[in-house]
Amino acid sequence: MSSYPFKNTASNSYGLGGTPNQPLSINTSHASSPPSLMEVIVNDRLGKKVRVKCSKKDTIGQLKKLIAAQSGTKADKIILKKWYTIYKDHITLEDYEISDGMSLELYYQ
Repeated sequence: MSSYPFKNTASNSYGLGGTPNQPLSINTSHASSPPSLMEVIVNDRLGKKVRVKCSKKDTIGQLKKLIAAQSGTKADKIILKKWYTIYKDHITLEDYEISDGMSLELYYQ
């Protein structure tokens, strides 16, 4: 018999397994949870500044459609740049490391 005063059991007094000092972990992540949104600021340097809510998983093409909906410009006429980098439509914002609050330059073709 050990000198330890408590019995070593496989379940706690609630019958849920584990020990009373270790709370059970509950998985709260859901596959259907909405993606976290971020805000991207787009400035055409002619006086028009558009703030767009989007996801990191969105592509540049999807971002252009959101900008077009807010600005009244056709999405296929929009060019997005940062310094000398022209963003391509099929690449995601996450791949370009575009984060919340980042500003992009808006040009028209």
